[in-house]
Amino acid sequence: LPFSQLKRAIMGACSAKMELPGVPAINGIKMAASISSARNPDAYTLPDGSGQLAQRAINDIRLSDAEWKALLSPNEYQILRKKASEPRHSTKWPKGFEDFYQPGVYFCGSCFAAGAETPLYTSTMKFESSHGSPSFWTNVKGNVYEKREKNHRCRSEVLCTRCNGHLGHVFRGEGLFLAHGHPTDERHSVNSTCLVFVPAEGRGVVKPTYKGLVF
Repeated sequence: LPFSQLKRAIMGACSAKMELPGVPAINGIKMAASISSARNPDAYTLPDGSGQLAQRAINDIRLSDAEWKALLSPNEYQILRKKASEPRHSTKWPKGFEDFYQPGVYFCGSCFAAGAETPLYTSTMKFESSHGSPSFWTNVKGNVYEKREKNHRCRSEVLCTRCNGHLGHVFRGEGLFLAHGHPTDERHSVNSTCLVFVPAEGRGVVKPTYKGLVF
């Protein structure tokens, strides 16, 4: 299908699902369209030592810059496609997921906008780091890859393997695993705007409401 028809089909399907009666809410925040992938965070493999980051992208979801701009919100576009970041401590619930710990799975917002389902992180992988953004000690195997940054020895960019969307950064060497008992020495600092949350119970998804500045 031409992109214009594909977009209308995707948005039409999402709108239809959002209008279904009985879609649940979390703390008064209405969930959006349903999603079919595994919602149980315990269904995903956890590492027993080293991390689960991929070394390269799959890139099976490819759209032009104009197509991404049409599908994503302004902040989603700036972060996922142009590598902007949210200010620290700006996305506490319900604006985002910094201090949100309900059981479920976090999916790629960029893939979701394009009609695909790519789980990136789970609530089991999330922890409180006090660094001002959603933090995870590992990722869903095969769905997040890292790109080394020349000027940062302990920091790498993390991206979705399928759509190449920017998620945030992974930090190593902070020693947080000693305090929290994690098997990896990783802190994935992820922008809330990059994610949609799928609760373990229910049939909707939750998107962040933060609309402030990104840089």
